[in-house]
Amino acid sequence: MPTYPHLQQNRARHGAPQTRASWWWVCRLALLLGLIGCNPAVDSNGDRAESAPAATDGYPITVQVCDQPVRFESRPERAITHDVNITELFLALDLGHLLVGYSGVHADKELAPEYRAQLANVPRLSPRGMDLEAIVGTGADFVFAGWNYGFRPGSGVTPEALEKFGIRSYILTESCIRVGPRERVSLEDTFLDLLNLGRIFQVSARAEALVADYRRGLAELAENLHDIDHRPRVFVYDSGETTPLTAGRFAMPNAMIEVAGGVNIFNDVGSSWVPVNWEDVIERDPELIVIVDYDRPDAAGKKAFLMQKPELAEVSAIRHQRFVVLAYAEATPGPRNVARTRTLAQALHPERFR
Repeated sequence: MPTYPHLQQNRARHGAPQTRASWWWVCRLALLLGLIGCNPAVDSNGDRAESAPAATDGYPITVQVCDQPVRFESRPERAITHDVNITELFLALDLGHLLVGYSGVHADKELAPEYRAQLANVPRLSPRGMDLEAIVGTGADFVFAGWNYGFRPGSGVTPEALEKFGIRSYILTESCIRVGPRERVSLEDTFLDLLNLGRIFQVSARAEALVADYRRGLAELAENLHDIDHRPRVFVYDSGETTPLTAGRFAMPNAMIEVAGGVNIFNDVGSSWVPVNWEDVIERDPELIVIVDYDRPDAAGKKAFLMQKPELAEVSAIRHQRFVVLAYAEATPGPRNVARTRTLAQALHPERFR
């Protein structure tokens, strides 16, 4: 899940981000200060750099980002993504050739096999956090991240900080709850991101085809579940032993559980990923537990912890050993959401999928 400052004592694995000194850092800093002019067609060795002119047909365009209009004068040519689900969204549009770097993808957050070839020759700037100097050092002109998916209010890496270096950004829609109110989060948020990226990068046909396919999958699912008379209670277990971290009303699993014919037992909590207490888990008696598989312990270790916790012995999902495991990129907004929503529906209503 997106990491949170108050949970960092449990997440000590965050390594220091890589630092990359480069001509681009010096050049863009100089531009910001108005000290010198820079020629982007000259590389760090003083040689002429080959660069294609930015695409301008159909521009400018404006897209809504966290309810604010963001204008693009031309197509970005040097992109960076942060976090595995966000990177997969970008690669689902076959845009890997525009990537000059990525971050937030590591052994605990593995990329789906179908996207690995696109990322094979792209530099990993940092395994975990984002680093402004490393981003500027790539000569990037676009960053795709989210609030608490790399961006943090008041930190050194925000859309505003990037703008000072002429770097545009796009913010994951689901994450906008971190900077403003929202009515709800739904799978349509992910579709909106794909369609917006399609417009920004002139691949609207690809984006529209993907979204149409996802919507067909949801329509088929709705047909299977159209007259269910019981919605099983679901607890999403992300991590934490003393205090469990779970999905509230504004986290993507809440939307997935609703579509799958279940009820998130913490859908009354007006936040996304949020710490709760075990007493409430016991009182709300989930019939299914979704384990998010990333970090340490892994899914097997998390399941073993839940099964061995004495206070949970009478919880329905524990007694009947009803678990579903979702990878990090399946539980956060990304191209795997619809398929895993079907997985949840099959676990909640197996009689409808025989």
